[in-house]
Amino acid sequence: MDAALAALDFCELIDMAAYDRRKAGNTRPVERKAEVKDGRKQCTLLRGGYDIVYVRDVDPGHTALRNDGAVVDLGGVKAYQIESHREGGISGCAITVPVSFLRAVRFEIGSASRGKDCGLLRDFATAGAAKLPRDLVYPPDGQDSARVGACANWVSNSKGENCDPAVDAPVPTGAERILAAGAADPNVECAVFRDAVKKVYGPEFEPIATPGSCYFVEPRHRLQIEAGATANGGAPGEWLADPHRTFKDHRQVSFSGNPGVTLRDKDESELLIYVSPFGDLDSRGHVRLLLVTERERGVDEWPRSRAIPMVDVAKAHAVMELVMVTHFRVTR
Repeated sequence: MDAALAALDFCELIDMAAYDRRKAGNTRPVERKAEVKDGRKQCTLLRGGYDIVYVRDVDPGHTALRNDGAVVDLGGVKAYQIESHREGGISGCAITVPVSFLRAVRFEIGSASRGKDCGLLRDFATAGAAKLPRDLVYPPDGQDSARVGACANWVSNSKGENCDPAVDAPVPTGAERILAAGAADPNVECAVFRDAVKKVYGPEFEPIATPGSCYFVEPRHRLQIEAGATANGGAPGEWLADPHRTFKDHRQVSFSGNPGVTLRDKDESELLIYVSPFGDLDSRGHVRLLLVTERERGVDEWPRSRAIPMVDVAKAHAVMELVMVTHFRVTR
């Protein structure tokens, strides 16, 4: 892969036929300028000395863009697209084509381009991707990172070494046994919540197991759910007390007869629900559901509202009610 990129003429990736389709009658001469910056190749399409489009070899630090970009198909080649929005208008676009787990070729709209939308850049990126060796690129459904299955949708800086798609695990009977099993195996925590999340939020939310937590993730990254049932966690009353006043809207609630608390962070981007299956908010151990809004894949928007929509708040309450009535029904 390194040798293939070293031999690649990056200016050939800027297709002049794509430019001719998009120049809209502008007859000013253009040129492609090849450069090496920080040891990495790039080429810029210039008109009157100003950049219209550029393409570059990006370093492993850009692998996070695969977490942020919407997956797009460039004529059979997998890529990630991010359109930037500022103050309600479109301000730019970038398309990243992975060529290994760590490396990628990035196409981006230049500052002098009249059009900033991704439709313009897609023409260049599709034509450029067609010129990359087939053994460098990935098909649209290809695995282009170390993350396996649904772990590719986990919003995290992790490379995926501490994430696995959740596997079926039996849920014991009785609160103490469930919380003990959940503390030992996050797959049990996922199993406790799997049916309820699927019923309320839909099948696009898939469970993954990480050390100490289960998450339900979805391809758009609009919302991420952490779910747990563990004997190791603190008592729900600790979050209700919140001595450092980290959160707001502290409320004491009940789910299927089990006492719980709900609270939100200051910008309302997180909702926290902790429930005691032992009838006492001060008893150690809890069942929890944490919702966090994330930046939707493919859109870099500023400013953006981070508040969790009320419909998702209502769904979170419905999930917890289903979990408690299914696995922790009060019989005392």
